[in-house]
Amino acid sequence: MIVSASRRTDIPAYYSSWLMGRIEAGYCLVGNPYDARRVTRVSLAPEDLDFIVLWTRDPRPMIPLMAELDSRGIRSYFQVTLTGYPSPIEPGAPGLDEATGALRDLAATIGPRRTLWRYDPIFVAGGPEGIGADWHRRNFERLARDLEGSSERVTLSLLDEYAATASRLARAGQTGLRFGSPRKAAPGTGGPSEVTRAATQPVEPFPALLADLASIARSRGMRPQACAEPFELDRLGIEAGACVDPALASSIWPGAGVAAEVGQPARPRKDSGQRGTCRCGRSVDIGSYGSCPRGCAYCYANRGAGKLLARTPADESL
Repeated sequence: MIVSASRRTDIPAYYSSWLMGRIEAGYCLVGNPYDARRVTRVSLAPEDLDFIVLWTRDPRPMIPLMAELDSRGIRSYFQVTLTGYPSPIEPGAPGLDEATGALRDLAATIGPRRTLWRYDPIFVAGGPEGIGADWHRRNFERLARDLEGSSERVTLSLLDEYAATASRLARAGQTGLRFGSPRKAAPGTGGPSEVTRAATQPVEPFPALLADLASIARSRGMRPQACAEPFELDRLGIEAGACVDPALASSIWPGAGVAAEVGQPARPRKDSGQRGTCRCGRSVDIGSYGSCPRGCAYCYANRGAGKLLARTPADESL
């Protein structure tokens, strides 16, 4: 079994003590986000886990805990989002120097193969900050320079246009938005449904921008990969990637593709709970929507302002 911690909230930044407490207990409880009456018990015992993917913007609370996590036989790697957007867009994100320093410290602790950088999401807009293609080129070059040697992979992902995304970004001062992966609300639900597209490439200015970002990444020793894009980006130098990646785990820990001792194979086939273009292996997410106080304007998991929930290591669920 693979555990995702978490696409729904930033567990490493805000709930590291809770996570370690639940690993000590050997399990956690996860509520169904659409039906509060349904609760699932998820084993966190080492013999049941292939690996854990830790998603965060700030790995600092987890860094001093990694030796203990590793000693317990819990395999893990990080997906660290670092974009450098202005504070009105990412009001709770660490400062740029703090964020790059934290990623470097994480890599120094667990190694660059387990420290994956996400430049996600990518969008262009008007507004006072001028988030255009050239802004991204300058910004990405600075970040890639500062992170050289600290990650072997960078995930590039265009912003998906969910129903509330444009309005949130407009309130953050962003006008004239250009989305790379259009989506629309499903009738009567307010939720996203993918738009059928005949085009195999994103519209300008994204193809030229993505090609330049890929080139910068390679010049700094990082493989550029795409996340759940409906486009064919190989010609831009970007391979289709998987964020929950059994192949990566197996390359780091030989044998990680099977759960130790019980011999149950990890399920590398597509995760049916994710978007149609997602290549991630099947995993169980242990997070809770509405529990991240960071308030990023573009976040699909942002269901209101969000707040930090008071959780102790003994609490069975978030």
